Amino acid sequence: MFQYLERAKYLELDGGRVCYVDEGSGPSLLFVHGIGASVTNWAPNIEYFRHSHRVIALDLPGFGRSDFRDNDCSLETFTGVVADLLEHLGVRNATVAGNSLGGLIALHLTLEHPQLVENLVLVDSAGAHGFPRPLKAALQRLPEAWLKPGLLFFISKLPEYRWAHRLAGYEVENVYTRAMVQEASALRERPDIDAYMDTYIKAARTALCTRLDSRLREIRKPVLLVWGERDFGVPLKVGQRMNRLLSGSFLVALSGAGHVSMLDRPDEFNSALRRFLTGCEATG
Repeated sequence: MFQYLERAKYLELDGGRVCYVDEGSGPSLLFVHGIGASVTNWAPNIEYFRHSHRVIALDLPGFGRSDFRDNDCSLETFTGVVADLLEHLGVRNATVAGNSLGGLIALHLTLEHPQLVENLVLVDSAGAHGFPRPLKAALQRLPEAWLKPGLLFFISKLPEYRWAHRLAGYEVENVYTRAMVQEASALRERPDIDAYMDTYIKAARTALCTRLDSRLREIRKPVLLVWGERDFGVPLKVGQRMNRLLSGSFLVALSGAGHVSMLDRPDEFNSALRRFLTGCEATG
């Protein structure tokens, strides 16, 4: 099922190796994951679209199989890595799809490097939502001796409990969400877990404290928004507001899906994205 991982490649970018997959041929389609995730979060989508598109997905620096780098995990840093990867692969422009933090990165890439983005797909995206102040304050002010073990429990242990599925970002137990939970559980065994948590906290601060909603009207690209109706962390109303602010966008709400809606409802997600791409490619 995850055979593409066996064909993963590595690229040296600014002092660290970035892991990525590059599958299929045709129009380019790039997937960008969220905090604490990896290319595995796009497994059913990579498998589906590699038959019609050149599908590229990467592990952001410090996550998945990519190396840590001495950086601040800023939006500019992550966006720069994505832009550099596309340049290295000779991709002049691509449909860019991002989930959560990946959506924020995709938004920033579209605003700062519009020539690289042909179409934009935002999946339960950060970047236009005011997160609760206590959550942001905890990330900024709590001592790391408290913050790291608490976050590690939340991201690696909590998803194992059925009652906590929604808090963990998913609603449906299937082969893809089980793989996501297994990957999260394995974090506790990482020998470099302290460095990993440093990266996680920095990335979380970027996602929770950066808003680009005031710039959405600048985007002049076809945009598809896909949202889980039961997204607890970034509710559907955020996607609805983004849809109003964006010009020429489409919103698809997936019933019974949470924050990783592309894993909860992969068939429905793939169908929505295929219809969007077919329309864009027909008019392009």
